[in-house]
Amino acid sequence: MRLARAWLGTPYVEGASQCGVATDCVGLIEGVARDLGLKAPSRTALKHDLVSAAYLFLQPCEEPSPGCVILFAQSPGGVPVHAGLMGEAGRFIHAHWTAGIVENRYGNWFKARTTHVFDWPNSNALTQSVEQKGRS
Repeated sequence: MRLARAWLGTPYVEGASQCGVATDCVGLIEGVARDLGLKAPSRTALKHDLVSAAYLFLQPCEEPSPGCVILFAQSPGGVPVHAGLMGEAGRFIHAHWTAGIVENRYGNWFKARTTHVFDWPNSNALTQSVEQKGRS
């Protein structure tokens, strides 16, 4: 989650993905994937069909846990149009169109709109790699 928290306060700009400069929700996921050494699908693929694109580089899982990618719809049962990263203690990180990258409570409103949950491939190996990177 340290990688995701580095994005906190980054201004919201649609189509961007640069930590500390500008990003949107897809750019946050794309940027964290890049920071982890993963290749995310193209921006066009991610914006066109978020779910199909996520299946190309992430692993589906049942329940969100810290670090998981969460996809959201605007209304319960809708098509996902937003993404974030699950944090600790019932919180998540996402791009808010007026506030930029923020950390919010993952409460009932967001839970009801969660459509898909994904984990990073080889998440245990990635966690160890990130921890080692942080010690360097």
